[in-house]
Amino acid sequence: MDQIKHLTDAEWQIMRVLWENKTCSSKLVTSMLQSSTNWSPTTVKTFLSRLTEKNYIEYEKQGKMHLYYPILSERDCVALEMKGIINNVYGGKLLFETDNFQFYGLNNESLIQRLSLHLERSYHRIHSSYSFCLNEKQTVFLYSSQSRLHSALGLTIGPQWLRAGWEWDILHISPEEDFTDISAEKACEHVFIQRAIHNINPLAPYWILQGVAAYESNILSLNRLQTALDKIKNSVSTDTIFNLSRQYDLFRDNNGYELAFSVIKFIVDTFGIEVLNKFIRNPQNYFFVFKIDEDSFWTNWVKYVSIHDFSI
Repeated sequence: MDQIKHLTDAEWQIMRVLWENKTCSSKLVTSMLQSSTNWSPTTVKTFLSRLTEKNYIEYEKQGKMHLYYPILSERDCVALEMKGIINNVYGGKLLFETDNFQFYGLNNESLIQRLSLHLERSYHRIHSSYSFCLNEKQTVFLYSSQSRLHSALGLTIGPQWLRAGWEWDILHISPEEDFTDISAEKACEHVFIQRAIHNINPLAPYWILQGVAAYESNILSLNRLQTALDKIKNSVSTDTIFNLSRQYDLFRDNNGYELAFSVIKFIVDTFGIEVLNKFIRNPQNYFFVFKIDEDSFWTNWVKYVSIHDFSI
């Protein structure tokens, strides 16, 4: 990955004008910022030129005038800044890289090699199945302790089972010795797929991210899956899936992973992977995706869970 070219405070001001107006001449940018900055037209043109060189914006000629427009979203720029901060906080030394992944943090060569092979295979499968493409190499941080991982994920005291996560488009992985019941490879793949589905549709419900990730990573043991679903077969309802929120313990305690997995498997088995792709991108439009109304979809899912043996 090329070295991140950070934005200066002045450049952030220019970018905010471009994000708000989509396309701007230097004259319009100068006009919109003049009351707060008193920048001359020459100064604004200098900033626009620097942003073009940094590949944050581009321009097209319209007669003698240059019309500037952003090629990175505000979220993209914030993510880049956060990655720069994280790199500084956690050492910033690149340990290993593949075609699509870069590894930082704890130098566990054996784990890095296994993760890199597993993630590359996963990426090519997800790319093929869901048309997901990385715009830049995916950063993976290996932590020296689980407590540091939890802190990075914003948790003062996190659950012991939480050993991988993704924030700021970065994969965060706990030390290898913490993975006693599942492999670090599967956990890393699980969070990478969540990040991929979020990238495809940032507004996709949390349970869809978790369901697709569980389905594709095959992270749930058959015993855990069947035991959880057996408990709820006589009481499963759509309220259960709708009320699952992005709270780690709450989601797990309410069999969120198993429920979300069952919905995704129901979609693939009943409608096919192409329809699942459509649903990820249009999660509110049931009739458009499934050709049945929302109530019918969930009624059919309840029937599917009630009769399906997930251990087969």
